[in-house]
Amino acid sequence: MKINPIMAVLAFIFGLGGALVAYSWTGLSAELMTNGSISLVSSILGLIGIYLFEKDYKIAIAQYVLCGAGVLIGTSLYGVLGCVFFVLAAILAYVEKDKSGAKAGRFDEVHFYGDERQIRERYADFPHKASKNSIFWAVPVISVILIISVGVLGGLSYQHDLHEKANGIEISNISSDLNVQYGYYSGGVKGILTSQNDINSVQIKGVWYAQDGSQIDQTYDTNILNDIKAGQKYQLNIPYYQSSDKKPVKVVIEVYESFDKKPLFNQTVQFS
Repeated sequence: MKINPIMAVLAFIFGLGGALVAYSWTGLSAELMTNGSISLVSSILGLIGIYLFEKDYKIAIAQYVLCGAGVLIGTSLYGVLGCVFFVLAAILAYVEKDKSGAKAGRFDEVHFYGDERQIRERYADFPHKASKNSIFWAVPVISVILIISVGVLGGLSYQHDLHEKANGIEISNISSDLNVQYGYYSGGVKGILTSQNDINSVQIKGVWYAQDGSQIDQTYDTNILNDIKAGQKYQLNIPYYQSSDKKPVKVVIEVYESFDKKPLFNQTVQFS
């Protein structure tokens, strides 16, 4: 009984699970859609290693290892188990190499001359010529190309989506009611935000700067803490509470989607 195919199937199951987790969290980060796709494709391609083992155990090992790396790169922590089982499949493929189609046996160092058909009739375990199986090395190469392509295309799609959403955002009717009372600023910046696209898990904050360009505060909009629907208008209210010696000269309004680290959109408001 061969154990490496069992490990490969388990790796596929765990890799699939990691991909599904990534897909389920795309509401928190759209980038996870690409990561999940990388893990899913890597998991499926890893199953090909079972077939490759019947051709050449070395090719199967390469396929298991690169697909394990793809699962780990795709879903990180949630891809660990998938990666581990693919590595175990690779190790077992080496241990079980005598069960592979390209056996390492007593004919490895022996050269035969004559009719190949007659030789195979006489010696049932005579190994196949390496040249017949070398074409299967194209499978790991193609797999690498496919995994990279999924990542690149997913990244381009993600960036295009961000670009479209950023261009569809507009902040208008901006006003400020900043004033000093009892040695402290109160009030803030207000405005109307509209978007031509749906935006998930929106966060809006204001980054406040002093005359010398240093950041003196950052505060979050008090109204929007949910999703934005296309075509609807939202009232912004970004407060500022600092001592009167920290006079702001501008605030940069930053719009974030799904807790991403980089703002989807920003707009600067200058104060006279």
